[in-house]
Amino acid sequence: MLTKRPASLIAAALAIVGALTLAGCTGTQPPVSSPTVSMSATPTPTPTTFEPPADEAEAIAAATATLTKWFEVRGEVNAAGGTDTAPLEELSTGRALSVAVDSATRVATGPLVNEDNVSVDGPSTTEGQITFETIAAYGQEHDDIPNGLVTINACQDSTGYKITTNDGKPALTDPNNARLVYDYQVVYDTTKKMWLVFDLINVGTKC
Repeated sequence: MLTKRPASLIAAALAIVGALTLAGCTGTQPPVSSPTVSMSATPTPTPTTFEPPADEAEAIAAATATLTKWFEVRGEVNAAGGTDTAPLEELSTGRALSVAVDSATRVATGPLVNEDNVSVDGPSTTEGQITFETIAAYGQEHDDIPNGLVTINACQDSTGYKITTNDGKPALTDPNNARLVYDYQVVYDTTKKMWLVFDLINVGTKC
């Protein structure tokens, strides 16, 4: 479980979030509705490099900042039409990248099911983004790097993310599954010297 950290570690976490802010990161915030889809190109975030984490607290801070940015960029990519998925490659790898790209592709081309349970082809529009609330986090060794893999157990909240299918109707959603517990795995890539979202695992419980 996360424990209360001294002021120096909190400052370090804020510094990491600040670095990602320069690349377009705004931190974990309640979902804010974005304008209807803009077909302009999605800005590719400027990669921010890091040295291997000094300890678990630093690893958790960096992984949390990266996961926050990943969700923000997913929202931006989808709001821009879902056709330019390059920004996702700067922040994710493995299954997490596949999930994000698949979501963007569905937005770009369909099919998506509308509220009438009808499958609709063609581009959709999106507003807002998915967010998360950390419940617990811990680090473990990865690629010979102590705390090079951080698992973030969190409540994923999709209530602020809205999709409208190509026929102008809301996409079909299940309000009972709007808030679900996930384990997110974020890894330190020794080649890129970056943290990347690697996997997301539905724990199977609501929050």
